[in-house]
Amino acid sequence: MNIDEIRKVSLVEFLNQLGYQPTGRDSKGLWFYAPYRSERKPSFHVNPRRNLWFDFGTGAGGDIFSLAGEMSGETDFLRQADYIAKKMRLPVAKPYKPTTFVEEPTFENVEVSRLESPVLLRYLADRGITKEIAQRYCVQVDYELHGKRYYAVGFPNNDDGLELRNPFFKGSYPPKHITLIANGNARCNLFEGFIDFLSAERLGYNDGLDTIVLNSVSNLQKAIPALGDYTVIQCYLDNDTAGRAALARLRREFGDKVMDKSALYPNHKDLNDYLMSLYPKKSTKLKL
Repeated sequence: MNIDEIRKVSLVEFLNQLGYQPTGRDSKGLWFYAPYRSERKPSFHVNPRRNLWFDFGTGAGGDIFSLAGEMSGETDFLRQADYIAKKMRLPVAKPYKPTTFVEEPTFENVEVSRLESPVLLRYLADRGITKEIAQRYCVQVDYELHGKRYYAVGFPNNDDGLELRNPFFKGSYPPKHITLIANGNARCNLFEGFIDFLSAERLGYNDGLDTIVLNSVSNLQKAIPALGDYTVIQCYLDNDTAGRAALARLRREFGDKVMDKSALYPNHKDLNDYLMSLYPKKSTKLKL
């Protein structure tokens, strides 16, 4: 089957194949318990005529591919198709995709020091992060890359790697890993990136709780063992497909312990975008 044929696969049949039966019906379709999270009352609705679904509990919805993404945690379209095909036992015609070699950047002469660069502090200030918060959690990283000298804000992870940010660069100094900030609390705040964590610190959302920064949603599996120790997991994830998929995965893993805090910034792509809307940049002068 090709992609267009997979899109026509009945959502009701797909859910049935996964072991989910409707709990009721209305004039527009059928009600189910959400297949990717725990809930006490069914809030997952399927319109068989349009072959679309909507989760009234989370506000997510779409076609069979978006549902496959919520179920599998996959954001790649072809992997979602493969997930559907496997569950429905369908043959899939896959396009040829050659493998290309991408050379990883080689960092040389790396120096880590206290964050003092006015340019880097201005970069963070423009994103709503104060100097005091920045210097408490971040460092300055000077390095050579492809023969040229650069510097960036560095945020350490638990494997001695660093997330790197400056006005023109977003990357990391390997190895890539999560960052756990433990304060002995039974509740934990979870963030995708460290800029959102710093934003929560500015907004007063952390309040002494333990913190896990994924430093990429691809690190979610690495965070699962540590998250299992907490009674409540407060998720400040991005309002995008990857963020919703990560939230769905966490709810499948931890159920009601997971709290979605993105309702605090429903009209913004992430927590930092929300912070910046509260403290818009008024001038180009550095105020720290």
